[in-house]
Amino acid sequence: MRLLRKKQRGFSAIIAVILVILLALIGAYMSTLTSVGSINTTVSAGTMQAWYAARSGIEWAVRDLIVGSGTCSSPTINLTGGNTNGFTVRLTCSSGAYTEAGVGTYNVYALTSRATRGDPGDLAYVSRQINLSVTDAP
Repeated sequence: MRLLRKKQRGFSAIIAVILVILLALIGAYMSTLTSVGSINTTVSAGTMQAWYAARSGIEWAVRDLIVGSGTCSSPTINLTGGNTNGFTVRLTCSSGAYTEAGVGTYNVYALTSRATRGDPGDLAYVSRQINLSVTDAP
């Protein structure tokens, strides 16, 4: 009987080590899932903010065409304050004349607003672009 006990000595230690390693792997996996979920939430909120920043740029460009000079300009706007803080909005505009029989000649403007924050490759980099066509036709 004594000989049988010596052979079984240490078997519980091996099981305990395997269980500790298994629990550590499960903990590491859960930690990774939590951090990935947090990053996804941050990026999702950032993309909505980028869309609103790009929309603000489009609205500013349309207002500049209607109320302002009536000519295309391509400025860069740095937004500060509110939820769009830190975004850079680049506006591009091209125009062309269009003639329609019975209506006359009017201008058609192609506007593009691109809002970005961060640098490409960063985890927090977000970018959205909005394109819009505007005309001064009656």
